[in-house]
Amino acid sequence: KAKLLEDKQLWKILKNCFWREEILIIDAHCHIVDKDWYPERWWTELAKVFVAPVKHLLGVEMTPKQIVEDIMPNFYDPTGEKLIAEMDKSGIDVTVICAQDYGLLLGDPKVSIEEQNQIFAEVQKKYPKRILAFASVDPRRPGADKLIRRCFEEWKMSGLKLHPSTGFYPNSKKVYKLLDIANEYKKPVLFHTGQIVQPLRSKYCNPMFLDDVCLDYPDLWIQAAHMGFGWRYELYHLGSCKTNLVVDFSGWQVLAQTNYNRFCYALRECLDEFTAERVLWGTDNPYLRTAVPDRDWIQMIKDLPTKAPEGITFTQEEVEAMLGGNAQRIFGIK
Repeated sequence: KAKLLEDKQLWKILKNCFWREEILIIDAHCHIVDKDWYPERWWTELAKVFVAPVKHLLGVEMTPKQIVEDIMPNFYDPTGEKLIAEMDKSGIDVTVICAQDYGLLLGDPKVSIEEQNQIFAEVQKKYPKRILAFASVDPRRPGADKLIRRCFEEWKMSGLKLHPSTGFYPNSKKVYKLLDIANEYKKPVLFHTGQIVQPLRSKYCNPMFLDDVCLDYPDLWIQAAHMGFGWRYELYHLGSCKTNLVVDFSGWQVLAQTNYNRFCYALRECLDEFTAERVLWGTDNPYLRTAVPDRDWIQMIKDLPTKAPEGITFTQEEVEAMLGGNAQRIFGIK
């Protein structure tokens, strides 16, 4: 029996060395954007946030106005063609793209949120094997529930993205009207969690507000974005208690590049609390791709088993689960 077990273990090692299948890569949190989809104030305020990183990471001093005019247009991708090209270049198989509705807080953009959702649905339809489009609307908008029902029923969108930073709490009654519809159609729901850039409001994004959501919708996958950023410890402990809560660590690539040890400690703690089956890799692009290319971000995760700092370990199985296996199961990707 011992010899048989030994032989099986040797076969497993050899198979992993020579016949390992390519890791499935799924970006569980991404965006496509266009200038007229967001209010003007969003771009001007975001540009102020970019001034310091542009100087630090690129070594260039620019004014907010210059950033809006010279850098922001690189993000615009209304058809998703740039995203598909980036996915091909970086080896990303599937990407979740999320619409955003900032209009009630910052003023409505030229393109309505209904039109934006329809555009996202068309991108998903054009690239059915590569794109999952998540619908979005501020739940306080008149007719928000009717729009989300149309997104699921008529446009076949794949999930719901909600951004509380515009001024609502995740466990409010108006949000629950949308969650009822997501529950009816069995669609995953992604909430922004953690502190947020100006001019959006952070206080609504504390992950503890998801406690009620997870309990009241036990059959829904609830995805907490960005590993909760500064509220990550609250989120980690919540993840250990609520089994329908999943987490993505999109938006962490710049820290991972500049302080790899700190990132590894944060991710290890997240895995220990959530378990390796409920942690998802993502990018939150297009905003961070210039600083950290997607290929480099993927490679950092692939290297975790061999390059993590002393005292921290990651397994190959954990890496494969985070990069795609978990998202494939949770989102029902065939």
